[in-house]
Amino acid sequence: MSRGFVSYAQNFEDVMLWRALSRIESGFYIDVGAQHPTIDSVSLAFYERGWTGIDIEPVPEYASLLREHRSKNDVLQVALSNRCGKTSLTVVPCTGLSTVSPELAANLKAEIEKYPDQTVLEVDQCRLSDLTQYFDTRPVHWMKIDVEGYEREVLEGWDPATLRPWILVIEATVPNSSAPDYFSWESIVVDAGYRCVYKDGLNRFYLANEHE
Repeated sequence: MSRGFVSYAQNFEDVMLWRALSRIESGFYIDVGAQHPTIDSVSLAFYERGWTGIDIEPVPEYASLLREHRSKNDVLQVALSNRCGKTSLTVVPCTGLSTVSPELAANLKAEIEKYPDQTVLEVDQCRLSDLTQYFDTRPVHWMKIDVEGYEREVLEGWDPATLRPWILVIEATVPNSSAPDYFSWESIVVDAGYRCVYKDGLNRFYLANEHE
């Protein structure tokens, strides 16, 4: 970690990534579920240091803020999934709980008193494999996936033959809980040639075998 590094991330994910990748100049990342450009942002510290990337965020308010604050990036206002078309996004204002997961959306609806002002929007969805034009053949040094209970569907739409981030950071707990929730999707990552190298209680970090 370089002297003067300021962490903006929720759980110091940016610190761990910087320790691994600080030697890379003008690196490139993909932030899936980027949310706010400054609050709990894994990518801001990298952007401040000359990195660029793709910010993927379906919530209109956050996507607009990202476009304002990340002028050098591609900001895609879309939900990622294992299919294309339209999907329902439950938006919970001023939180990181907005989701396209039907299960989590039902749970949020049941807790309407705790999370008021929920709205449901129809948004575009696509697969990671549909976005090759944005990263083409350039190396992707890290990719973070934080999509509130929809990680498996996002990974099912990923083609590891064309997109191979050096490091994957994937939220691995039930949203708003410390209970683990990676069992349904980890085999996708392992079968793609990655192994878990670090766990922070919220996320699991995976390293591509070719970058040992």
